[in-house]
Amino acid sequence: MVTNGDVIRTLERVADLLEITGENVYKVRAYRTAAVQVENLGEPLADIAAREGLLTLGGFGPAIAEKVSELLATGRLGFLEQLEAKVPPTLLAICELPGVGPRTVALLWHEAGITTIDELEAAARSGRLAGTPRLGAKTIERLVAALDARSDHGAAPRRARVEVEPLAQMLCDALRALPEATHVAVAGSFRRGRATVGDLDIVVATHEPARVLIAFAALPQVERVLLRGDTKCSVHAGNGFQVDCRAVASEEFGSAMQYFTGSQAHNVRLRGRALRMGMTLNEYGLFRIDDAVRVAGETEEGIYEALGLRWIPPEQREDKGEIDAAVIEAVDVIGTRSKKTAKQV
Repeated sequence: MVTNGDVIRTLERVADLLEITGENVYKVRAYRTAAVQVENLGEPLADIAAREGLLTLGGFGPAIAEKVSELLATGRLGFLEQLEAKVPPTLLAICELPGVGPRTVALLWHEAGITTIDELEAAARSGRLAGTPRLGAKTIERLVAALDARSDHGAAPRRARVEVEPLAQMLCDALRALPEATHVAVAGSFRRGRATVGDLDIVVATHEPARVLIAFAALPQVERVLLRGDTKCSVHAGNGFQVDCRAVASEEFGSAMQYFTGSQAHNVRLRGRALRMGMTLNEYGLFRIDDAVRVAGETEEGIYEALGLRWIPPEQREDKGEIDAAVIEAVDVIGTRSKKTAKQV
């Protein structure tokens, strides 16, 4: 049986592929809007289709209703299969990188000829992406950061959380003692309460990132500095355990905590919800796509609220239905809240 989640994922995938192929923004948005409608339903979409018909749902025009009916009846969607035949499947793997959306993937494909993560890594680290039309320096920096995060988290050895906890406490206490640090917290799988963790992610809100990272690298618990940049310092501490300290602006602290807490699957779902509402979500904040205005970012609660969700505790962020259960209000695709209360799923 095709579930509401299956329909949401299919509509999101169609929207991503349409955006990658350069389809007009209105058509892309129509699929994202339809996905929002399904996400806010309080009953199986198949029941509504059988009882009242899909055209009774807001956001469902004849074309989308016909395609969703096909999906519900057969478990397949011919239109999606046609799109997948046009787009290299490896491009969707690039979309899974943290903070990388379909628009950026489309630029990488059409302007730089990149279709795989390996090609992206080689181009980004060699400097070949510089000068790519419509791909600015800040975007390239974010791509490198996403590749770094993928490499860091993929190779890290795992240790019992209880073993790492004293180290996390000592490092956070030392950072909180810095006059330049206004907020300090541990993110990552440690914050999600996982029994084992691959590394530690510490986020610090500060107006002096360079000073904070220099002080972090000099702490007595640090055994070796792996790298130190403008906003991130990676070290070995506690018998070779990797710790990443990220220094962010106060207005970015909430979005950084949400982003680096994960899990990746939870973040992908949250990012998809933001896109369907006409916004983009990354470690720097939640922004409207149309005018790049920041909607939220200072606190996690503000981000979830702007997305029409209750705040979700870190230990629940594993993409196991927690986002559907947290829906509190219907939100339109430009990020403004409607007055109608949505049914919880």
